[in-house]
Amino acid sequence: MPIEVPQITLDGEFLNVWVHEHGAEAEPPTTIIQAGEPWSVNIRWRLTGTNWEMIAGTWHVHVALESIGPGPEVSLVDYVPAGGSNIPLPSPNGEYYLHLDVPGTAIKKSDVPHGSLPMKMVVLLTYENPLGERDDMAGYFEGPILQFYVDDD
Repeated sequence: MPIEVPQITLDGEFLNVWVHEHGAEAEPPTTIIQAGEPWSVNIRWRLTGTNWEMIAGTWHVHVALESIGPGPEVSLVDYVPAGGSNIPLPSPNGEYYLHLDVPGTAIKKSDVPHGSLPMKMVVLLTYENPLGERDDMAGYFEGPILQFYVDDD
């Protein structure tokens, strides 16, 4: 006798990715950051579709900064506490959120050539099933362009 299994169709999307000065989450987002100062990244995404709540596992979030021109390449996962970028699924409503506090040491004044450093932020989202295997559900978000500057005062 067959077992009835519901059809699962999924869609996912990034809702918003924004940066703000550390401790100023209520302030408008910013893309201009003083090198050597702490700042934060917020990421919102969702999973929708038929029977989305039946999908269990873990989202893994990775944030990278790619310099535009001379400068460092930075992986922000190096600054996240162990397990801090692992988000369990399902959520109560299919929406997910991650707040990352980035220390001032991520982009130091010495990393900024000529007083200004443009960098593109890229968010990578991957899924791991309950057996600990990476699966085909993944996505990425490009942008915003961040400008790090050195205050000579």
